[in-house]
Amino acid sequence: MTESIYDLTLRSIYISSTAAALSFILALIIALKMLDSSVKTRSIVIGVFEALVGVPTTVVGLLMYILLYPRGPLGVLRLLYTPIAIIIGESLVALPIAFISIFRHLQNARDNVRELILALGLPRKNERSLLLRETAPVLISSYLTSFSRAIGELGVALIAGGGIEGYTNVLTTAIALQTSIGNYEYAIQIGCVLIAITMLIIIPLRMLGERVYGA
Repeated sequence: MTESIYDLTLRSIYISSTAAALSFILALIIALKMLDSSVKTRSIVIGVFEALVGVPTTVVGLLMYILLYPRGPLGVLRLLYTPIAIIIGESLVALPIAFISIFRHLQNARDNVRELILALGLPRKNERSLLLRETAPVLISSYLTSFSRAIGELGVALIAGGGIEGYTNVLTTAIALQTSIGNYEYAIQIGCVLIAITMLIIIPLRMLGERVYGA
């Protein structure tokens, strides 16, 4: 039995959008914390996240497998080969790029926000809320970048999710499975859907960037 592209697409969007939301929230918390840290600490943390951007998703998937394996440290949770395992793994995959994107936007906008607070005579405690409001469009683009990273990865979905039809099978694992059994036509159709979803993300992302920066 072969799953319909419609079911694969809905499942992929649900898993990847949830993973992107988790990575976005965590990245935002870390980025806000780093704004008040020392230059040395900030440089170390940014360097670590920049290095993690290039880590293959198969390595993250292997890490998830070791942690969630029945005899592993978190095996008692029985999350291996479940959508939750993929969500956690994809959130780890998207976290570095989400943090780098969010931190740079917040850091660039902070000086302008402080000048605005002084000009308007607002209390300093309003800095965070005003900073988030002023950078809202680019923060949305950061979330979309995280989503794009999550939905296009294969390593975590295959190793920690297992590609179980009707349960953990997503677009990327379906492409791998259909290719392995020689069903190239169906694999190409799924690939086209994945590309279409990615394009629908990139276009509004660019529009947001042009709106903010006037590029």
